[in-house]
Amino acid sequence: MAVYRGRLVAFDSVNFLATVRLDGSAPQVLEGAAVSRGLAAAALTPGRRVLVDTGDHGDPADIVVTAAW
Repeated sequence: MAVYRGRLVAFDSVNFLATVRLDGSAPQVLEGAAVSRGLAAAALTPGRRVLVDTGDHGDPADIVVTAAW
């Protein structure tokens, strides 16, 4: 399980999906990353710092945003 820090670019509050720019990869973004339902939607504004868990399998569908600050 790899965990990365990043910055929230966009958040879809209806489907709880995020677009995230990982630290160290300025031109690339992750689109459609699932967001933990334990996070308040009001806390997920663009520009916020986030923690991204990539899961155990290396499958992009397993990526989840687990924290925001």
